[in-house]
Amino acid sequence: MKFFSKLFYLAFCVGLAACQAPTTYSPELNKQEVHEEESNQQRMVDAIVARGGKPKAWKNPKNMRKQFETVGENIEKAGAEICVEARLQKNGCYYYFRLVRNEDINAVADGKNIVIFTGMMRFVESDDELAAVMAHEFAHNLMGHVAAQNKNATFGKILGLAVDAIADSQGLSTGGEFTKAGTEIGALSYSVDFEKEADYIGIYVLARAGYDVKAAPNLWRKMSIEDPEGIYNSVTHPSHAERFVALQKAIYEINYKRKHNIPLIPDFK
Repeated sequence: MKFFSKLFYLAFCVGLAACQAPTTYSPELNKQEVHEEESNQQRMVDAIVARGGKPKAWKNPKNMRKQFETVGENIEKAGAEICVEARLQKNGCYYYFRLVRNEDINAVADGKNIVIFTGMMRFVESDDELAAVMAHEFAHNLMGHVAAQNKNATFGKILGLAVDAIADSQGLSTGGEFTKAGTEIGALSYSVDFEKEADYIGIYVLARAGYDVKAAPNLWRKMSIEDPEGIYNSVTHPSHAERFVALQKAIYEINYKRKHNIPLIPDFK
Protein backbone atom coordinates (compact mmCIF):
# COMPACT_ATOMS: atom_id res chain seq x y z
CA MET A 1 0.00 0.00 0.00
CA LYS A 2 2.92 2.36 0.68
CA PHE A 3 3.95 2.09 -2.97
CA PHE A 4 0.50 3.15 -4.14
CA SER A 5 0.42 6.00 -1.63
CA LYS A 6 3.70 7.28 -3.03
CA LEU A 7 2.39 6.81 -6.58
CA PHE A 8 -0.75 8.79 -5.76
CA TYR A 9 1.02 11.73 -4.17
CA LEU A 10 3.65 11.81 -6.91
CA ALA A 11 0.94 11.85 -9.58
CA PHE A 12 -0.94 14.59 -7.75
CA CYS A 13 2.17 16.75 -7.31
CA VAL A 14 3.05 16.36 -11.00
CA GLY A 15 -0.52 17.08 -12.02
CA LEU A 16 -0.96 20.07 -9.69
CA ALA A 17 -0.16 22.37 -12.60
CA ALA A 18 -3.43 21.24 -14.18
CA CYS A 19 -5.36 22.59 -11.19
CA GLN A 20 -6.84 26.03 -11.57
CA ALA A 21 -4.95 28.67 -9.59
CA PRO A 22 -5.47 32.36 -8.72
CA THR A 23 -4.79 34.91 -11.45
CA THR A 24 -3.86 38.05 -9.50
CA TYR A 25 -0.70 39.37 -7.93
CA SER A 26 -1.70 39.28 -4.29
CA PRO A 27 0.57 41.17 -1.85
CA GLU A 28 3.68 39.30 -0.73
CA LEU A 29 4.22 38.91 3.02
CA ASN A 30 7.28 38.34 5.14
CA LYS A 31 7.40 36.32 8.34
CA GLN A 32 8.39 39.26 10.54
CA GLU A 33 5.35 41.32 9.53
CA VAL A 34 3.01 38.41 10.17
CA HIS A 35 4.65 37.57 13.50
CA GLU A 36 4.26 41.16 14.69
CA GLU A 37 0.59 41.15 13.79
CA GLU A 38 0.11 37.79 15.53
CA SER A 39 1.48 39.41 18.67
CA ASN A 40 -0.79 42.43 18.24
CA GLN A 41 -3.88 40.28 17.88
CA GLN A 42 -2.93 38.02 20.77
CA ARG A 43 -2.55 41.06 23.04
CA MET A 44 -6.03 42.21 21.99
CA VAL A 45 -7.47 38.80 22.84
CA ASP A 46 -5.68 38.68 26.18
CA ALA A 47 -7.01 42.12 27.10
CA ILE A 48 -10.59 41.11 26.30
CA VAL A 49 -10.25 37.89 28.31
CA ALA A 50 -8.84 39.85 31.26
CA ARG A 51 -11.98 42.01 31.21
CA GLY A 52 -14.22 38.97 31.36
CA GLY A 53 -14.82 38.49 27.65
CA LYS A 54 -16.68 40.37 24.94
CA PRO A 55 -20.47 40.87 25.29
CA LYS A 56 -22.46 38.93 22.71
CA ALA A 57 -24.58 40.87 20.22
CA TRP A 58 -27.85 38.95 20.46
CA LYS A 59 -30.34 41.57 19.24
CA ASN A 60 -31.14 42.17 15.61
CA PRO A 61 -29.70 45.52 14.47
CA LYS A 62 -32.29 48.15 13.61
CA ASN A 63 -33.24 48.19 9.94
CA MET A 64 -31.18 45.05 9.27
CA ARG A 65 -32.92 44.31 6.00
CA LYS A 66 -32.55 47.89 4.74
CA GLN A 67 -28.85 47.93 5.64
CA PHE A 68 -28.33 44.59 3.91
CA GLU A 69 -30.07 45.75 0.72
CA THR A 70 -28.40 49.17 0.56
CA VAL A 71 -24.87 47.91 1.11
CA GLY A 72 -25.45 44.94 -1.19
CA GLU A 73 -26.61 47.23 -3.99
CA ASN A 74 -23.50 49.40 -3.67
CA ILE A 75 -21.13 46.43 -3.62
CA GLU A 76 -22.88 44.83 -6.59
CA LYS A 77 -22.51 48.01 -8.66
CA ALA A 78 -18.82 48.45 -7.84
CA GLY A 79 -18.04 44.77 -8.37
CA ALA A 80 -19.82 44.73 -11.71
CA GLU A 81 -17.80 47.74 -12.84
CA ILE A 82 -14.52 45.91 -12.13
CA CYS A 83 -15.92 42.78 -13.77
CA VAL A 84 -16.72 44.64 -16.98
CA GLU A 85 -13.55 46.73 -17.10
CA ALA A 86 -11.30 43.73 -16.46
CA ARG A 87 -13.43 41.40 -18.63
CA LEU A 88 -13.65 38.79 -15.89
CA GLN A 89 -16.95 37.06 -16.67
CA LYS A 90 -18.62 36.09 -19.94
CA ASN A 91 -21.99 35.15 -18.44
CA GLY A 92 -22.80 38.28 -16.47
CA CYS A 93 -21.35 40.20 -13.56
CA TYR A 94 -24.30 40.23 -11.16
CA TYR A 95 -25.22 37.85 -8.33
CA TYR A 96 -28.11 37.37 -5.93
CA PHE A 97 -27.62 38.68 -2.39
CA ARG A 98 -29.45 36.61 0.21
CA LEU A 99 -29.92 37.19 3.94
CA VAL A 100 -30.32 33.87 5.78
CA ARG A 101 -31.37 33.33 9.39
CA ASN A 102 -28.38 31.58 10.95
CA GLU A 103 -26.54 32.50 14.14
CA ASP A 104 -23.08 31.65 12.80
CA ILE A 105 -20.76 34.58 12.10
CA ASN A 106 -20.34 33.64 8.47
CA ALA A 107 -21.01 34.45 4.83
CA VAL A 108 -20.63 32.27 1.75
CA ALA A 109 -20.55 32.49 -2.03
CA ASP A 110 -21.60 29.64 -4.31
CA GLY A 111 -20.93 31.08 -7.74
CA LYS A 112 -24.45 32.46 -8.18
CA ASN A 113 -25.40 33.76 -4.75
CA ILE A 114 -23.82 35.77 -1.95
CA VAL A 115 -25.29 34.59 1.34
CA ILE A 116 -24.94 36.64 4.51
CA PHE A 117 -25.97 35.04 7.82
CA THR A 118 -27.88 37.05 10.40
CA GLY A 119 -25.10 36.17 12.85
CA MET A 120 -22.72 38.17 10.66
CA MET A 121 -25.18 41.07 10.56
CA ARG A 122 -25.03 41.15 14.37
CA PHE A 123 -21.25 40.90 14.36
CA VAL A 124 -20.46 43.82 12.04
CA GLU A 125 -20.71 47.27 13.58
CA SER A 126 -20.95 49.49 10.51
CA ASP A 127 -21.87 49.64 6.85
CA ASP A 128 -18.13 49.63 6.09
CA GLU A 129 -17.61 46.29 7.84
CA LEU A 130 -20.66 44.73 6.20
CA ALA A 131 -19.44 46.01 2.84
CA ALA A 132 -16.04 44.40 3.45
CA VAL A 133 -17.72 41.03 4.03
CA MET A 134 -19.94 41.37 0.97
CA ALA A 135 -17.06 42.52 -1.24
CA HIS A 136 -14.99 39.48 -0.27
CA GLU A 137 -17.81 37.08 -1.14
CA PHE A 138 -18.58 38.99 -4.35
CA ALA A 139 -14.92 38.54 -5.31
CA HIS A 140 -15.18 34.76 -4.88
CA ASN A 141 -17.99 34.69 -7.45
CA LEU A 142 -16.30 37.24 -9.68
CA MET A 143 -13.16 35.11 -9.92
CA GLY A 144 -15.02 31.80 -10.36
CA HIS A 145 -13.49 30.23 -7.26
CA VAL A 146 -16.29 27.74 -6.61
CA ALA A 147 -16.11 26.41 -10.16
CA ALA A 148 -12.30 26.25 -9.91
CA GLN A 149 -12.42 24.26 -6.67
CA ASN A 150 -14.97 21.87 -8.18
CA LYS A 151 -12.69 21.41 -11.18
CA ASN A 152 -9.70 20.73 -8.93
CA ALA A 153 -11.74 18.25 -6.86
CA THR A 154 -12.73 16.41 -10.06
CA PHE A 155 -9.11 16.32 -11.20
CA GLY A 156 -8.05 14.88 -7.83
CA LYS A 157 -10.86 12.33 -7.99
CA ILE A 158 -9.74 11.14 -11.43
CA LEU A 159 -6.17 10.69 -10.22
CA GLY A 160 -7.41 8.80 -7.17
CA LEU A 161 -9.62 6.56 -9.29
CA ALA A 162 -6.63 5.70 -11.47
CA VAL A 163 -4.49 4.70 -8.48
CA ASP A 164 -7.38 2.67 -6.98
CA ALA A 165 -7.78 0.90 -10.31
CA ILE A 166 -4.05 0.08 -10.53
CA ALA A 167 -4.06 -1.25 -6.98
CA ASP A 168 -7.16 -3.34 -7.71
CA SER A 169 -5.48 -4.80 -10.80
CA GLN A 170 -2.67 -5.97 -8.51
CA GLY A 171 -5.11 -7.67 -6.15
CA LEU A 172 -5.07 -4.92 -3.53
CA SER A 173 -8.43 -3.58 -2.35
CA THR A 174 -8.18 0.10 -1.32
CA GLY A 175 -11.88 0.63 -0.61
CA GLY A 176 -11.78 3.76 -2.78
CA GLU A 177 -9.27 5.34 -0.38
CA PHE A 178 -7.32 7.17 -3.07
CA THR A 179 -10.46 8.38 -4.84
CA LYS A 180 -11.69 9.95 -1.60
CA ALA A 181 -8.28 11.42 -0.79
CA GLY A 182 -7.86 12.77 -4.30
CA THR A 183 -11.23 14.51 -4.20
CA GLU A 184 -10.47 16.11 -0.83
CA ILE A 185 -6.95 17.18 -1.73
CA GLY A 186 -8.07 18.51 -5.09
CA ALA A 187 -10.81 20.58 -3.49
CA LEU A 188 -8.28 22.08 -1.07
CA SER A 189 -5.72 22.84 -3.78
CA TYR A 190 -5.18 26.61 -3.84
CA SER A 191 -7.96 27.03 -1.25
CA VAL A 192 -5.85 29.42 0.84
CA ASP A 193 -4.72 31.23 -2.31
CA PHE A 194 -8.31 31.67 -3.47
CA GLU A 195 -9.12 33.25 -0.11
CA LYS A 196 -6.16 35.59 -0.47
CA GLU A 197 -7.31 36.52 -3.95
CA ALA A 198 -10.86 37.20 -2.72
CA ASP A 199 -9.42 39.49 -0.03
CA TYR A 200 -7.34 41.31 -2.64
CA ILE A 201 -10.08 41.68 -5.25
CA GLY A 202 -12.65 42.41 -2.54
CA ILE A 203 -10.82 45.43 -1.17
CA TYR A 204 -10.79 46.94 -4.65
CA VAL A 205 -14.55 46.40 -4.81
CA LEU A 206 -14.82 48.03 -1.38
CA ALA A 207 -12.79 51.05 -2.52
CA ARG A 208 -14.78 51.43 -5.74
CA ALA A 209 -18.02 51.33 -3.74
CA GLY A 210 -16.83 54.28 -1.63
CA TYR A 211 -16.51 52.51 1.71
CA ASP A 212 -13.67 52.86 4.21
CA VAL A 213 -11.09 50.29 3.13
CA LYS A 214 -9.58 50.17 6.64
CA ALA A 215 -12.70 48.27 7.73
CA ALA A 216 -11.45 45.15 5.92
CA PRO A 217 -8.19 44.51 7.83
CA ASN A 218 -9.72 45.67 11.12
CA LEU A 219 -12.48 43.10 10.70
CA TRP A 220 -9.88 40.34 11.00
CA ARG A 221 -8.69 41.71 14.31
CA LYS A 222 -12.28 41.54 15.51
CA MET A 223 -12.54 37.99 14.17
CA SER A 224 -9.53 37.03 16.27
CA ILE A 225 -11.39 38.04 19.41
CA GLU A 226 -14.17 35.62 18.42
CA ASP A 227 -11.78 32.91 17.22
CA PRO A 228 -8.26 33.26 18.73
CA GLU A 229 -7.03 30.08 17.05
CA GLY A 230 -7.54 31.81 13.70
CA ILE A 231 -4.69 34.20 14.52
CA TYR A 232 -2.22 31.43 13.69
CA ASN A 233 -4.08 28.70 11.76
CA SER A 234 -4.07 28.62 7.96
CA VAL A 235 -5.39 25.28 6.72
CA THR A 236 -8.20 26.26 4.33
CA HIS A 237 -7.95 30.03 4.88
CA PRO A 238 -5.04 32.38 5.57
CA SER A 239 -4.55 33.16 9.26
CA HIS A 240 -6.20 36.30 10.59
CA ALA A 241 -2.75 37.87 11.04
CA GLU A 242 -1.80 37.10 7.43
CA ARG A 243 -5.05 38.58 6.17
CA PHE A 244 -4.58 41.78 8.16
CA VAL A 245 -1.05 42.33 6.82
CA ALA A 246 -2.00 41.49 3.21
CA LEU A 247 -5.00 43.82 3.28
CA GLN A 248 -2.89 46.64 4.69
CA LYS A 249 -0.53 46.22 1.75
CA ALA A 250 -3.44 46.18 -0.68
CA ILE A 251 -4.67 49.45 0.85
CA TYR A 252 -1.23 50.98 0.26
CA GLU A 253 -1.47 49.85 -3.37
CA ILE A 254 -4.93 51.40 -3.73
CA ASN A 255 -3.82 54.68 -2.14
CA TYR A 256 -0.84 54.81 -4.51
CA LYS A 257 -3.11 54.36 -7.53
CA ARG A 258 -5.48 57.03 -6.27
CA LYS A 259 -2.63 59.49 -5.74
CA HIS A 260 -1.27 58.91 -9.25
CA ASN A 261 -4.68 58.73 -10.96
CA ILE A 262 -4.23 55.08 -11.90
CA PRO A 263 -7.52 53.21 -12.47
CA LEU A 264 -8.62 51.15 -9.44
CA ILE A 265 -8.29 47.78 -11.10
CA PRO A 266 -6.57 44.83 -9.36
CA ASP A 267 -3.24 43.72 -10.80
CA PHE A 268 -3.75 40.55 -12.85
CA LYS A 269 -1.12 38.12 -14.11
